[in-house]
Amino acid sequence: MPQKTTRIKTVKPTKKEPSAKELEQLYWKHGLSTRKIAANFGISQKPVLRLMKNYEIPRRDRIEAVIRGCRKYNKNPFSGNINEKAYLLELAFADLRVRKHGYQIDIGVSTTHHSFSFLFKKLFRKYAPIRENPYYNKWTKRHCWRLEAQLHPSFDFLLSPKLVPKWIIENKVSFLNFLAGYSDGEGIISICRNSKRCVSFVFAISSEDRNILISIFQGLKNLGFNPTFRVLRSAGDMNEFCGKRLVYKKDQLTVRLKRRADVLRLLKILPIRHPEKIKKRKLMFGLRDRIYITDVMDSWLKLKEEIKSNVNRYVSEAAFELHDR
Repeated sequence: MPQKTTRIKTVKPTKKEPSAKELEQLYWKHGLSTRKIAANFGISQKPVLRLMKNYEIPRRDRIEAVIRGCRKYNKNPFSGNINEKAYLLELAFADLRVRKHGYQIDIGVSTTHHSFSFLFKKLFRKYAPIRENPYYNKWTKRHCWRLEAQLHPSFDFLLSPKLVPKWIIENKVSFLNFLAGYSDGEGIISICRNSKRCVSFVFAISSEDRNILISIFQGLKNLGFNPTFRVLRSAGDMNEFCGKRLVYKKDQLTVRLKRRADVLRLLKILPIRHPEKIKKRKLMFGLRDRIYITDVMDSWLKLKEEIKSNVNRYVSEAAFELHDR
């Protein structure tokens, strides 16, 4: 009895989609993941999976794929430094997407700020390779950059529930590093009007993480500061964001320092690492003895415009690179 032959389905690729030969070579010969192939062609992972099915290209066993991905690059274990651990833990609480994937800890973040991209690379490139890819955010209708890294299993502390550990609360230096991490992710350092003629310096953190903000509020009081703690927006309140109506599911809370002496004293000892916030801190100390709007706002607005210009440039680079892929 003649053996039944299998008919290979042929699909004409679009301009941005790989051909059957390209896809098979990238996946089997070069060992790339479907996510990596998708990134190389500037498309999402779903079309790659569809093409593999249409081309009848078999896929690797899932366990094999996970092990292969985890061992493809060398990953250095965490340094063990408790102050670095405190900073990274709170930065993860504030801004990072963290998950366990096989033997590794996957982290990622999306940003329009080149300064935050610089910070992410500086923090993690000594531990693992960093991937940086442009994409278009359909929700915000803006181009962004996605940064990702696969870390050594010793970074599993980043998976901790959103609570301030006791060892951080009981150690002043660790608490300040913890606060710096949250500040670099969610903090606000600003100069604003407090009357028709004068300005005030502001340090604030706003979040839905009630337990974390309560711990930060109490930690600041223990260090001799005079913070305020209040509900910024209540659950059910609405706000406009990127042209869409946003409904808050939880209370939006804020911890705030508004006394000039308090803000400057905290910024003097707070080990922030975000380049934009470092620039703001430097400007504040240069203006520390000036209280009138006419003496302060020109310098402050110039810095804000510089930051905005850098953001627009970084967003444009994402758009151009995505278009060229």
